[in-house]
Amino acid sequence: MSDKKKLIKSVLIGSLCGMLACVILMCVMAAVMLTAGLLPAGITDYAMAAIASAGALTGGFVATKLNKGAGLIVGALTGAAMFLLVTLAALLKSSAPVTVLTAIRAAGMLAGGAIGGILGLRERKKIHF
Repeated sequence: MSDKKKLIKSVLIGSLCGMLACVILMCVMAAVMLTAGLLPAGITDYAMAAIASAGALTGGFVATKLNKGAGLIVGALTGAAMFLLVTLAALLKSSAPVTVLTAIRAAGMLAGGAIGGILGLRERKKIHF
C-alpha cells in the first residue's frame, strides 16, 4: 500500500476512534452532571473542549499505531480532521457564530492529536530477567 493511502486510512480510522472516545467521555460527563447537578454553562463549555482534546489524543494515538511512523504529523492531522468534523456538524446544526471557544477547541484538538501521535510512537521495551 502506498504511503498516502496508508496515511489517509490511519487518519480516518484514528478520527473515528477519537470520535467514539469523545462520545464515551461525553456520556460519562452527562452521568456526572446528572448525579452532581447542573454545572454553570462556562464550565460545561470548557469541559467539552477538554473532552474533545482527550478524544483527539486517543485518535492520534490510534492513528500513529496504525501508521507506524510520523507520529507528530499523523496525530496533528487526526486532530485537525476531528476538529473539522465537529465544527462542520455544529455549524450545520445551528447558526451560532464561530467564537473564541472554537479557537480554543481547535488548539486543544490539534495539540491533543499531536501529543497522542508522539505517545503512539513510543515502544515499550520488555525487561528480560
